[in-house]
Amino acid sequence: MEECRWYAIKVCQKDKVGRPNIDSFEAMMMREDCDKGFFVGFDFSSDALTEIDKFFKRTKKIIVALTVWEILDEEIAKKLA
Repeated sequence: MEECRWYAIKVCQKDKVGRPNIDSFEAMMMREDCDKGFFVGFDFSSDALTEIDKFFKRTKKIIVALTVWEILDEEIAKKLA
């Protein structure tokens, strides 16, 4: 029987996602043992993006930071499909 694989997804309706938002997402990913997650926001602070990089270096778990504009961009949307 094949193991079911799922990815964590968080959508944040804030002008700018900050490090505390990323910290809580990381905690959930660790608790649920997710290897990859997608975090969607309107924009990301530099602290949030730095924390995403540090999290990967520490755990090898990936957080993909996506802005709403990137999702709406047709070329990027094709790559995500």
